[in-house]
Amino acid sequence: MSQLQGQLQGQLQGKVAFITGGGSGIGRGIAERLARDGADVFVTDIDLAGAEHTVDLVTQLGRRAGACKANVAAPLQLEQAVAECVAKFGRLDIAVANAGIGRGASVLEMTLKDWQDQLDVNLTGVFLTVQAAARQMVRLGNGGRIVCISSLAAETTGAGIWSYSATKAGVRIMVRGWAQELGPAGITVNAIGPGVIDTPLAAGLAGEREGVIRKSLEQRTPVGRVGRPEDIAGLVSFLTGPDGAFMSGSYVIMDGGLRDARASWDPDPKALEEIQRIMARGEARRAAQQALLDERD
Repeated sequence: MSQLQGQLQGQLQGKVAFITGGGSGIGRGIAERLARDGADVFVTDIDLAGAEHTVDLVTQLGRRAGACKANVAAPLQLEQAVAECVAKFGRLDIAVANAGIGRGASVLEMTLKDWQDQLDVNLTGVFLTVQAAARQMVRLGNGGRIVCISSLAAETTGAGIWSYSATKAGVRIMVRGWAQELGPAGITVNAIGPGVIDTPLAAGLAGEREGVIRKSLEQRTPVGRVGRPEDIAGLVSFLTGPDGAFMSGSYVIMDGGLRDARASWDPDPKALEEIQRIMARGEARRAAQQALLDERD
């Protein structure tokens, strides 16, 4: 049997997955993993070029794929994206509410816009994704699996990240109510709390691959390394596959054990230059992202 034939006989053969924020990072990792497990994949992102690159990766794995530009903070855009997925593939079995942003600042300096943007994307955007996907799943009558990406920050917080934590804690609790409501329709809903994952969003925490910050993080993490998108993707695969059928309303942390080691962090003074480089890249990324995020019509 060829490798491609093996891929096409995975545990998600015949399933269709809808993923927000699928243009990079964890979202792209999830798309690739579910495709390897046999699913056809539809991804959305405010960065259409990134979403289309994910589509290319999925089709290289022998699966069908589609993409569109959609802002999870814009209800009509998201509703249309889910409808486009169903129109293209004829069904919807899996939805992953992955899109998220981070806006760090002290309570004295946080702007109302940064606060509201986080609420709109990380909290309302997850609600809208689940609502649109669940409505289609109920209409189609085949049940479904929904996974929401929360964060370890739903468990622990600190100066500058409290607003992000608030949104992720909201996701953690919402899935418990949704599991109660959607279970009778054959739909499970769960949340994952990633720790520090090597993605553009978490660059400030994960550091550069050969940098001082990364070395410190690896030393503090019991498993000895930073997280990777494929780690989270593997858990999504479990939750959306046959072995996850009896799991609903759960919040699962995947952080390499970091949650109990976070308090031991003593920043290395040598990290200053690295932090400055990361912040400069982050500001450039945020500026480009913000323009796309503000397009909500």
